[in-house]
Amino acid sequence: MSHDHTTESSSLDTRLAALPREQPPARDPWPQILASISVAATPPVAARRRVPLALAAGIALLVAAGFIGWQMHGFRQAALAPPLAGAGADGRPAAAFAVPVGAGYLATRVALERTYRERLQLLAPATRDRIEQDLATIRAANADIRQALAADPESAVLNRLLESTWQQEFDLYATVVRNTAPAAPRSRT
Repeated sequence: MSHDHTTESSSLDTRLAALPREQPPARDPWPQILASISVAATPPVAARRRVPLALAAGIALLVAAGFIGWQMHGFRQAALAPPLAGAGADGRPAAAFAVPVGAGYLATRVALERTYRERLQLLAPATRDRIEQDLATIRAANADIRQALAADPESAVLNRLLESTWQQEFDLYATVVRNTAPAAPRSRT
């Protein structure tokens, strides 16, 4: 059984040459291509859900970094620290671990906490829960430090740590308020 390849190939060449050089598509493919690009450009639902978690992780990281930095600064300065304001006649620091009660402090704290609570409701429930856990940790640290100060009221390190927990609490409030503020309208210049 022998095949004549020359006849087959010339027959194929003839048939190929008879085909039209250009063939328009049966339908316009661009609408389907554009639709697939639009779908691909939209982030998946899972990616959109990660944004609040990333925000919460960022806030937690900022609080932890602030605490560590403040603590390290306090430890470096503790050995060289002059007596605290309100030191006794002998130069030893007086117990300074009471919660500040000045009118300006209290008014600022109440206003900031109120704004914080309002803005906290704008966050996703998981983010809100994480921030509340961070706040509870800061307040527990504050209570622990105050308890330690009751036993050692002259400790400059403990007094500075207590001050830093108050600052961290305010920083947490401010971070939530700042990150949930509505975008300010931009002017064109």
